[in-house]
Order: sequence, then structure tokens, then C-alpha cells
Amino acid sequence: MPETHKADTIIVAAGSGSRFGAPKQFAKLNGTPLYQHSLKTFALHPLIGRIILVVGADHIAQFEKEIYPVFYRKKIELALGGAARQDSVSNGMQKLEESAHSDIVLVHDAARPFVTAELITNVISGAAEFGAALAAIPVVDTLKHSQEGFAISTISREHLWRAQTPQCAKFELLKKALVNAHTQNISATDEAELLEKIGVKSLLVVGDEKNRKITYEEDLRIQS
Repeated sequence: MPETHKADTIIVAAGSGSRFGAPKQFAKLNGTPLYQHSLKTFALHPLIGRIILVVGADHIAQFEKEIYPVFYRKKIELALGGAARQDSVSNGMQKLEESAHSDIVLVHDAARPFVTAELITNVISGAAEFGAALAAIPVVDTLKHSQEGFAISTISREHLWRAQTPQCAKFELLKKALVNAHTQNISATDEAELLEKIGVKSLLVVGDEKNRKITYEEDLRIQS
């Protein structure tokens, strides 16, 4: 059995849901708000210490009502979301720095409700050994490059992976990556890309096809 390491978690739930048509974090999945599915998995995980839930300013009262004072025996701390995803993660990191925190931090999208405890453990182990890790799925479909609606070439799928969350890193590495992004005016879509900018490679941990992201309302009708 691999050596176990404690980690803290930042769950990003501050999106406006523009493609969904409403703040999707509150949409019901099997009768439970979407964000609470992954939140429960992290709250019950034995390796997870502090949990920071990053939320929009307009929804703080609703989150507090639904999860305070404790959620599955674990206190959930709130941080305000930012203009972009990386700003939200930065705010979560600042919240962690206010008091004692683990040397490892995970970042997860609240819109991925089907994350498993096993995947969380594997990503933590990868980051503990290599500095950073992320859940990802090898690409198996044939990829096409398009131009004006027509397929004009085929792209090799060799070495291509689809990134998921959780993504995980040593706390100081992720902090350095976020500071670099701010000073260099870098915009990225995930933490692994920010880490790449400072020369840190993330271990690819085989994810789970069930760990999909809820993007559109119809996605809620697809069960795990």
C-alpha cells in the first residue's frame, strides 16, 4: 500500500452557469444540490483535512444555510470566487494560508459530482511523490482538425489525455504558479497549465469516465 499523506481541498463552486442557464451548483441531482455530491465525498475522505468551498458573493447566504455549521462531520470554510477560475483558486489558497494547512492541496470542480474516494487518494499519492498530479483520461476517439465546418486533417491521439479534476500539487508549488500567473498576466483553464508555466510537470493519474463535468441541463439526466 502506498504511503498516505494528508491534503486540503479547494472546491470551486463560483461559476455563473452561463452554458447551463443558471447557477448549476444548486441544480438538483437525485434530489441533492449538485455541489454537495463531491463535497460529501471529500468530507468523508480520511486523508482530507480542511475544505475550502469557493462561492459567488451572491450565494454566500444560501451556501451557509445548506452546509453550516458542519457537513458530514466536517466544517466547510467559504471563500469568495474571483473573476476567473484561477482567481477563485487563489482566493481559496489565501483562505488556507490564514491558519495551519497541509503541504498538499487539491482543486476540484463542484460540477464533477461523481468523483470517487479512490481517485482522490491516487491523485494525492501522485502529488506527494512527484510534486503535482491530475486525474485524466487517455483520448481514444479519432481527432479531426476542422476548417469552416469541414474536417481537413486527422490529429494523432497518441500521448493525448483529457484533463479532469481533482488536480493536486504541493502547496508551495501551486502558490508559486498562481503568483507567476498574476505577475505575468497568464490565463489558464486548469492548475496543471499554471504549473507548466513554472516548469512543473504533473503526473497523469488515470481518471474515471464517470467523473464527468455537468455542463448542460440535460447532463443531470445522465446518472453515474
